[in-house]
Amino acid sequence: MDLPTLGVFLLIVAFAAVTQTITGFAMGLIIVAATAALDLFSILEVTAIISVISMTNTWLVLRQSRRGINTRLLLFISIGLLPSLAAGFVFLDQFGQRLDHVLKTGLGLMVMTAGLFMMLKPAQWSSPSSNPAAIGVGFLGGFFGGLYSAAGAPIAYFLYRQPETVATIRLTLLAVFFLSTFSRAMMGAFYGHFTEAVLIKTAFALPLVILISIGLQRQLARIPDQWVRRLVFLILQGVGAWLVIQPLFFA
Repeated sequence: MDLPTLGVFLLIVAFAAVTQTITGFAMGLIIVAATAALDLFSILEVTAIISVISMTNTWLVLRQSRRGINTRLLLFISIGLLPSLAAGFVFLDQFGQRLDHVLKTGLGLMVMTAGLFMMLKPAQWSSPSSNPAAIGVGFLGGFFGGLYSAAGAPIAYFLYRQPETVATIRLTLLAVFFLSTFSRAMMGAFYGHFTEAVLIKTAFALPLVILISIGLQRQLARIPDQWVRRLVFLILQGVGAWLVIQPLFFA
């Protein structure tokens, strides 16, 4: 791994950490999409790194504000999320190298869809969603969490439609991501995904994520969330389009 590649990767991680700390999601999505588009690392490798740094980011944000979490939604989303996360992870482990182009195309389509989700401001429903609905959304997000270490888009859209305060939604979303990334990290350790190269890159990225997560805590109210969403939307659309056309024309 050369220094320019490491530098580009750390810039991506820094931007993703800022985005997730402000909006509550998109760290894994930004990192896996950007690194795949630039061919920095394999999807298998970068998803292992994401599971650790995203888990750290969410824990740092949640450690002083866990009381606002909607525990009912967290529980039922988790019931759907965990089995499908395992299925997505095993699929990546078994076919990640052989189906690299297919996975990149799928990632590109997911990234563009997630970018659209970020720009939507859905009206809140008048009553909370049912438990089966929460399980279904968790199942959908969990598969992408296992496959790409990016479970956020469907779960974020679902939670932002709940009749809850923005603070409760954001904390519940972060709690779901902590569970998702922690579970994925444990699977990665069991399957041997944390190679020496992965651990070295994680060691460089982790302090950066910690500094950003802690440093932004007192500044969150001053940072315009909508500006961040617009910038991320533009980036995700460009990266997603590149991931879709790259295997077709530049393979």
